[in-house]
Amino acid sequence: MIIEIEGVDGIGKTTQCKLLKNWFGERNKPSIIVKDLESTHLGREMKAIFTSDVPRTKEVELFGFLCCKAHLFAEIITPNVNHGTHVICDRGIGSFLSYFEVEGFDPNFLKEILAKVLPEKFTPVTFLLFCDIRETLRRNVIKPSHSKFDNMGSEFFEKQQNVYKRLAKTNDWKIIDASDSIENVHALITLSIENLQ
Repeated sequence: MIIEIEGVDGIGKTTQCKLLKNWFGERNKPSIIVKDLESTHLGREMKAIFTSDVPRTKEVELFGFLCCKAHLFAEIITPNVNHGTHVICDRGIGSFLSYFEVEGFDPNFLKEILAKVLPEKFTPVTFLLFCDIRETLRRNVIKPSHSKFDNMGSEFFEKQQNVYKRLAKTNDWKIIDASDSIENVHALITLSIENLQ
């Protein structure tokens, strides 16, 4: 199973991914957590570029992210799923689509190019964590470190969250109120997963 935890920066994705991995572990079910720009050597090299002051166009960033996603699927996600390991994605296709749509790319173009790098039968279970943008900005401020992506600002995050909402409705994602306690959000995610198994 591929499980994607989606939402804007500061929403609690990483926390929920860690809790979910522990939950699978308690049930003796193998799982891993992956991130586009952190789970492969290529991804880490790209992240260093994307979070630096190196000048680049948004097109370079788009195809760099797409390259990292293709590499992540080829090297980690597909082999693990084929061996029965649950793959928990700290961000998934929704993050790619929402980020680059807000950056000005046509949504249909984004779906077309993304389809070129995804497996033919790609059917993740996707959870969209959702809450007031002011709360996510407050959470971002208290993070120990910040990247360019954490500092996009309220207008960007509002637009991105609106794209997320549209994607959730058209793709049958499960929307979870992330303003609830960490424990309650985790319980809702795991209950949904139990109902699917």
